[in-house]
Amino acid sequence: MSNVHQPESMPGYSLPKYAYRTPPEISQRRTNTYPVIVVGAGLGGLTAALELASRGVQVVVLDQDDTVGAAGLSSRGICYAKRSLEILERFGASRRIHAKGVTWNEGDVFRGRERLYHFNLQPETDQRFPAFVNLQQFYVEQYLVEALQRYPEADLRWKNRVTDVSSEKDSVTVTVKTPDGSYTTRCKYLIAADGAHSVVRRKLKAKDAVSALFETAWCISDVKLTSSEPGLRKVYLDSPLNDGGAIWYHQMADNVWRTDWQISHYADPDAEATPARARQRLRKLLGPKAKFELIWVGPWRFRRRYLEKLIHGRVLFLGDAAGQHSPFGALGGNRAIQDANNLGWKLALVLAGKAHADLLQSYEIERHQATREAVDVASRSANFICPESTGQQVFRDAMLDLARRHPWARPLVNVGRLSVACRYLDSPLNVADQEFNAPLAAPGMAAPDGRLDRGFLVEKLQGGFSVVYFGNRGPKLGVQTLNVKDNKPLFKRYGVPKEGATYVFRPDGHVLARCRGVAGEFARAAIEGVFNFKNGNVKRANQSPRSTENRDGLYDRFSAYFDGVPGKARERALARLMVALAHHLPASEVEEIIQAAQADAARRPAASRRRTRSTPRRASKAQ
Repeated sequence: MSNVHQPESMPGYSLPKYAYRTPPEISQRRTNTYPVIVVGAGLGGLTAALELASRGVQVVVLDQDDTVGAAGLSSRGICYAKRSLEILERFGASRRIHAKGVTWNEGDVFRGRERLYHFNLQPETDQRFPAFVNLQQFYVEQYLVEALQRYPEADLRWKNRVTDVSSEKDSVTVTVKTPDGSYTTRCKYLIAADGAHSVVRRKLKAKDAVSALFETAWCISDVKLTSSEPGLRKVYLDSPLNDGGAIWYHQMADNVWRTDWQISHYADPDAEATPARARQRLRKLLGPKAKFELIWVGPWRFRRRYLEKLIHGRVLFLGDAAGQHSPFGALGGNRAIQDANNLGWKLALVLAGKAHADLLQSYEIERHQATREAVDVASRSANFICPESTGQQVFRDAMLDLARRHPWARPLVNVGRLSVACRYLDSPLNVADQEFNAPLAAPGMAAPDGRLDRGFLVEKLQGGFSVVYFGNRGPKLGVQTLNVKDNKPLFKRYGVPKEGATYVFRPDGHVLARCRGVAGEFARAAIEGVFNFKNGNVKRANQSPRSTENRDGLYDRFSAYFDGVPGKARERALARLMVALAHHLPASEVEEIIQAAQADAARRPAASRRRTRSTPRRASKAQ
């Protein structure tokens, strides 16, 4: 499937065009060796270059295009999570994203024409950034390019297409094609941020651990409206406006709205991905009198894949080059930004000789986990939205039935586990934890935010190691040191005991270590442990898995149980499951659950009970 409608301009905006410059390897006829070359000027590549250049590392960025975005005005990634905004704040980009984009914390979930419930992702009001800001990806990339251009350490080369890569023991050799011909250059480390169709991955023959193409088809239709609506995210499941398919609907900048339509249930999905059919569907959604202009129409399917390993010699993969998944949850672009944030400070320390090269293995451990997790989480969301089996359909519908009236059931509804900061709970860098009543501030977690003085805590954790003493003043250690004497919201989030607490933060804003009381030597040792890190010399933290993984796993296991029972025996099998689960609950709670289920069945009129649609095609076998 290919994009069918992708202009390069709209009223008030045209994609920027960046000038090609003859590389010194051609003009001066020499082969240079750089500390770092980044292949790909997308979200991940630009963020990686910023992380390095801001630390004084000379970096060359190679991109085959001369503009931003994917293809024309395709919005592509649009949802930028709170964690990504915290990361990009250091480069001045977040303020521009926040000002230009559409802020949202809340949304609605519909089934058919009925609104099941409303949700709020971030009820706290004392945070520097909202849960999400929606903005077309080409704007974000433009802001990152302009930020990178301020650093003399960065050399951003447009119309430089990488054609070959070879990794040696101490360097990487790159062959590049330009309008002036080809040249060869070298680097100590190469960051492969060249996307889903990575040339670097292909040339190095980097193997996937998992690879499967999902055949559920979708069509994005970005539309500019003349009227204004609240910037809520709306999810429609089993919508009659799409012949029983799903619809996503939320706002971006310039009064442009992203609408995403499931089309695989139509007889000819390719025929549904035309501007004419997009307009017909939009008329149903927006009303016959609505005035709108199509900005972009593009069909898509998604692949579930990730590499066996992210580090191949001196080549480090990130973003879509490292793994791909469905866009549900806005995990892709936000993951690429977090990849770069994790890698940048570690690579800079290694290049400066301040840390052993083994420190890069913590990137492998932490971000490979993040990639696997994103692939699994996004795939589970896709299976909930478009069930692949009868069991998935039955249990999804049961969860939606319960969510209509019961708040406790709403976390089970998986229409995309929205991007949050990755939890490095098993990182080998973590220092063994002490007892704290603050699981969200455990070693490996991103720093919880809150107001501090006239600003916010995350604003002060900007690129270096930081030590924060809560409750009492502590000694200075040659890194940024903060003293927080009395701040009830922060004390609660960090579980500060009566004797105070010492927290150590990594340069990427994640908690490295914590202990009770004021302990300068503890903090110093934690930081030196990073500088001296070698594989195997730091104990891993022992933490439990995320509750969302447990919930979504229940959906998988219930569905598999149902599908594994022959059709005629399913009623009895479900009865056995109910009795077995009831055995672990007090009888009074079981009685309440039965009464609630009976009330749900009585309140749901027959006319509203939708017929089960034909089961979508499964993902293809590994490819």
